[in-house]
Amino acid sequence: MFPFDTASLALITVGIALVASPFIYYSYKLKKQTSMHFATFEEFSVKHNVSPAQHEYWRNHYHLGLDSQYQKLIYHRFGPYPEQSLIDLKEVSKISLQEKTRKVEIGKERRYILEYLALQFHFKDASHPPKTIEMYDGSLFTSQAGERALAEKWLGILGKQVSNGA
Repeated sequence: MFPFDTASLALITVGIALVASPFIYYSYKLKKQTSMHFATFEEFSVKHNVSPAQHEYWRNHYHLGLDSQYQKLIYHRFGPYPEQSLIDLKEVSKISLQEKTRKVEIGKERRYILEYLALQFHFKDASHPPKTIEMYDGSLFTSQAGERALAEKWLGILGKQVSNGA
């Protein structure tokens, strides 16, 4: 083996600790933030007597939960513009996907970049304005992480709930 003196071993240990400390701190901070988000979501659920059996949490920014028994949807958006919503799916007539894109042209190549993605709920009562819940905001995130597939998944799940409740 290699002979190490005490000073070298101490220096290596301090170096490893200095390199690892930002990662450990970030992991701790992320776990604390996630647990706070889940606690807020749970508190809101209990307050409204809703027990979501199916839920999704993504980007440390959004949380969506469905109580199939009572046909209620809970939505939370965290961050600079937080939102807490409860949607009674028995009052919803239709759900649609709302997206905003922008076209970028470079030479002959055209690309469409998603800027905003949301689920929009249209209610049976025409006087009730449609409700939109954000799934992705291009001004907050530089790239997508499966939000389109996630939105389509929830569109299918919620569409079944709405058609069963009709």
